[in-house]
Amino acid sequence: MIALEKRVRSPIVDGLFYPEDTTGVLAYMQSIGLKRGKGGLARAIIAPHGAWEISGSLAGAAFASAGGRTGWRSPSRVVLMGPIHDKRKEGLFLTNSHSFQTPLGDIPVDQEASSWLESYSPFFEVDDIPHLHEHSIEVLLPFVKYCFPHASIVPVLMGQPQLQYTSILGHALRAVFEPVMENTLLVISLNLASHSNEAAALNMANEFVRLFREGKHGELCAALQDGRIINCGGALVAALLQSGLMNTAYPCVASDSLLSARTEQNKTVYYGAFSFE
Repeated sequence: MIALEKRVRSPIVDGLFYPEDTTGVLAYMQSIGLKRGKGGLARAIIAPHGAWEISGSLAGAAFASAGGRTGWRSPSRVVLMGPIHDKRKEGLFLTNSHSFQTPLGDIPVDQEASSWLESYSPFFEVDDIPHLHEHSIEVLLPFVKYCFPHASIVPVLMGQPQLQYTSILGHALRAVFEPVMENTLLVISLNLASHSNEAAALNMANEFVRLFREGKHGELCAALQDGRIINCGGALVAALLQSGLMNTAYPCVASDSLLSARTEQNKTVYYGAFSFE
């Protein structure tokens, strides 16, 4: 019998978006004050996927809001959801890799939980190609490995944010993970706002924060759908809200600071960190 080689997803932006070696990653975690076993008890967090030198401190703040989940509350799985930047891609994509590499060591993929999602709807495709070319999940993997070294991951990528995919993902999250939320952490990779006009980008970012802080989930979903707020990953937030899993949780801003950067495409991008506790 021939043994099948276990597929490993290799990094594509290590050394560009974040340090490529263990020493560099650990030094960065220390520099932002992120400590294992310390922090809040969030069940879901929203973290940015910019380069660490720009938004890594906010990603650290998001993970810190769940960092106190230790012992019996420690997540055995992290459902890590990110957007696909390639606008040609449509759908929801799972991975057939068995693990994802990080400078802190490989993270196993929760094959069972991934199969639950695959079985829930044919809209979930098992396709590694989108994962091999996308950084939105990758830049958060070292935070997962650092904060929850024994957890597995369920990587999910969403292509173009069509309503049908948002709805399917929301229903799937509830059906699949509600029974096991006690040992699950939901993580959404989101860049808060993006616009060629800096003032417009800031207004969108502030509107997102206001609606989130006030817990106006319905209005937030509507703003994401009608374009009043343009960001990268907003449909994933809408899916989480529509799932109802956070109906009893309090929406928190993990960091009062918003950070921004100008991209090569001459757009202003705002970054923030959020959680549900």
